[in-house]
Amino acid sequence: MLIKPSLLLMLTATLWLTSCGFLDKSAVPVAQKPITPPPIVVETPVVPAKGSIAEDVPTVKVAILLPLSGDSIVVGNAMLDAATMAVSDSYLTVPGDQIHSRVILIPKDTGQTAVDSKVGAQQAIDQGASFIIGPLFSQSVSAVAPVAKEHHIKMLTFSNNSAVAEDGVYTFGFLPEQQIDRISEYAYLHNLQHVALLAPNDAYGEKVKERLTESYGHKGGTIWPAELYAPSAINIDAAVSRLSQAYATAGDDRRFQAIFIAEGGTQLKNIIASLKKSKIDLKKIKLLGTGQWDDAEVAAIPEMEGAWFPAAPPDAYEVFEKRFVATYGYKPIRLASLAYDAVALVSTLTMATPGTGITTEAITNPAGFVGPANSLYRLNSNGMSQRQLGIMEVTNGTFKVIDPALKHF
Repeated sequence: MLIKPSLLLMLTATLWLTSCGFLDKSAVPVAQKPITPPPIVVETPVVPAKGSIAEDVPTVKVAILLPLSGDSIVVGNAMLDAATMAVSDSYLTVPGDQIHSRVILIPKDTGQTAVDSKVGAQQAIDQGASFIIGPLFSQSVSAVAPVAKEHHIKMLTFSNNSAVAEDGVYTFGFLPEQQIDRISEYAYLHNLQHVALLAPNDAYGEKVKERLTESYGHKGGTIWPAELYAPSAINIDAAVSRLSQAYATAGDDRRFQAIFIAEGGTQLKNIIASLKKSKIDLKKIKLLGTGQWDDAEVAAIPEMEGAWFPAAPPDAYEVFEKRFVATYGYKPIRLASLAYDAVALVSTLTMATPGTGITTEAITNPAGFVGPANSLYRLNSNGMSQRQLGIMEVTNGTFKVIDPALKHF
């Protein structure tokens, strides 16, 4: 299932959504020429290549709920490609006598609404699914969760919104709170005690402001000024102007040393352009952000030189990306790596036992798991994921690791 590169170009700058704003449907760009996939994409089960798997090995049916039509089709198809690759990869290096059950994925289209997601989930359950991977958007997670609970089925969702996490409903996305804590700790310990904030005036921006203020406050630092703006060039310019004025009038002991920018993609470029017009010298002010900066276009912005942000260790993702390109002939969006790791986890946990499914004890192992694409993480009993993140620096148009992620919990 190949996706035209021209469609992916529209998504590259904004689709590291697992680390930026809450993963709501409104956050995903609309393809200018939506593609309607053949129905077989939605309805055909995905089974591993037989290889050394015995014919009589029990199967575990797993639903994977993705947007396989409509505005977000490019995202969903890339994630399904990654999931399909993971199904076979998971069994390639495991001796046949250690494979006691195998996963069959049941892809379902989440359509255009949360109700469509609920319908897809019920269809998969009717077809025998005993575990659910997905959906992608927070609204859909909230709609599907009651159906899953009714049938005592666990969900490994792609959401990065902690509000939807609960026992049996796990958030597999990169939670903004954890990213903020990681970059705050590193920045404060490197003598950036006073930080300003630029964030969108929405639920995500408010969450960033709350968490950043809390995190810095506990360390004895300050977040001031904190400017939230509506998404337009005029409003961004006004917010930056207020920031510049605060910098110019503050005493040396209160003047901010860094700016945390809770944006990526086009809006980040707009903010940088506005900052260049202000009286703030970006050669003296450190720029801080989240994993949505893990994008080659961000590294290419000259003013981003020296900027810091948290991200999963890059080595694992690079291996996944090369494998994906070799298999499908196009570069995956960053979200596809979550689908790969999710299916790899479910496959690993199910192959150890003969068709008995995944227990709470197994999926919440406190030692965690090493995702083939995003390295170490674990899932907690409250539904929240926890990931070990490194600190990246923009250097000479690329990224380098300046503080590696821990290799244990």
